[in-house]
Amino acid sequence: MVFIPVLSAITALFCGLTIYLRRSGKSFEGMVCKFFSSFGFMSIAFIGFSHNMQNPLYFTFVVFGLLFGLGGDVFLGIKEIAPKYKIKLIGIGTLSFLICHIFYLLSFLEALPSYSLIPVLVALLFTAICAILMKVVKMQLKTPMYIGSVIYLFILTLCVTVCGHVYVTSGSFSFLIALLASLLLLISDMILSFVYFTPVKRKNRLVTAELATYYAGQILMAVTVYTMV
Repeated sequence: MVFIPVLSAITALFCGLTIYLRRSGKSFEGMVCKFFSSFGFMSIAFIGFSHNMQNPLYFTFVVFGLLFGLGGDVFLGIKEIAPKYKIKLIGIGTLSFLICHIFYLLSFLEALPSYSLIPVLVALLFTAICAILMKVVKMQLKTPMYIGSVIYLFILTLCVTVCGHVYVTSGSFSFLIALLASLLLLISDMILSFVYFTPVKRKNRLVTAELATYYAGQILMAVTVYTMV
């Protein structure tokens, strides 16, 4: 079906415009393009499922994930034009993204051919290492936010390890795409943590990398609905 690649390309174009407008300091225009990008993710999933109804439960989990991702985009987009409420909007947006990743994790767990502790142990080890590094680089996080960030990181990492386990055991092309998507989303949020919680200079480059990896990850997650068998 040609329409899915075309729709993905159009969505990627809006994503690129969002990044360009953000770099140009046009927050409102960037926010509008960001909403169109999120709408594109949803459209890819719905249209993909309309032509491939092989796994309704997987589709449901992914769509709810994309929906909460859209919510996160909305709240983080609003903060660009309403800096007075920046802290609250970041908190609400982060919670929405956390729920997004939980739904992605449920979609991967649903596809597990057999349960294993290996993905959990790998995710715990990676999270523990990152938690130590967060202290080493002196991220500006109060204790409650630090704990929340570690939990958030664990969920993201668990998405990667569980999805990787599904791919290795099943050899599914769809889960290869989902694995790449999960890795990109993990990288995106790790970059974002540096933007928000460290006094790093030249943050524009980091924001560009964060948005690029996030958009690529969301597009790929939406595409998996169409490729799923």
